[in-house]
Amino acid sequence: MTSIRLNDIERQSWRMTSKDGLLDILFGFMLLGACVSSLISLWATPDWLRITSLSLIQFGGVGFLVWMRRKEVQPRIGHVKFGPKRARRTRNMKILMVVCVAVTLGLVLLTTLSNRLGFTIFGEAGALSAWAIITAVIMIPIGGLAYYHDYPRLLLYGSLFLIAEFLHIVVGLPELWSPSAPLVYGVGSMIGFGIGIPIFIRFLRTMPKISVDESGGSDHA
Repeated sequence: MTSIRLNDIERQSWRMTSKDGLLDILFGFMLLGACVSSLISLWATPDWLRITSLSLIQFGGVGFLVWMRRKEVQPRIGHVKFGPKRARRTRNMKILMVVCVAVTLGLVLLTTLSNRLGFTIFGEAGALSAWAIITAVIMIPIGGLAYYHDYPRLLLYGSLFLIAEFLHIVVGLPELWSPSAPLVYGVGSMIGFGIGIPIFIRFLRTMPKISVDESGGSDHA
């Protein structure tokens, strides 16, 4: 019975750490990076500037998540030491998070550079086949992240990337209207921030920080 109660407490604590809206905000940053990179590509600018802007914004989103988790989330839920199984899932989740950022960064770069340098992404696979490969490359890490976090809404953001890549690769929308790429990514970014920021603000309002008294006990600030 005690073991069952401890498992319930651990599960509840895990959900509290992962339901703060920060992952939604992270994907907002990832889509924002793609938006800014696509916008810069419309101008006669060197490739390094687009790559730098994309990297800074997306990895800056990861830094923001880590910082907010330490500064605002942990003081509200306390320090939780999870069991070995949950600890492994947490490590796997962090790896998948880095993979998600790296994969989306690489795919956005490949898509934009292919138009400028004149090569076909994924060789002779064809536009639809290339998009199918991208679907697998994006959804596998995001699906894993959604599973480890018990956060199915993350699949929405994977779908936003897939919609953008479909419009770019299969439909060829940027060739018909060049501002379409930053517009599509920008709308996706607004969706991520529009969902994540209110959730995070509500989390801050409803979960006061825990203060530790002199006797070693704890209370809410």
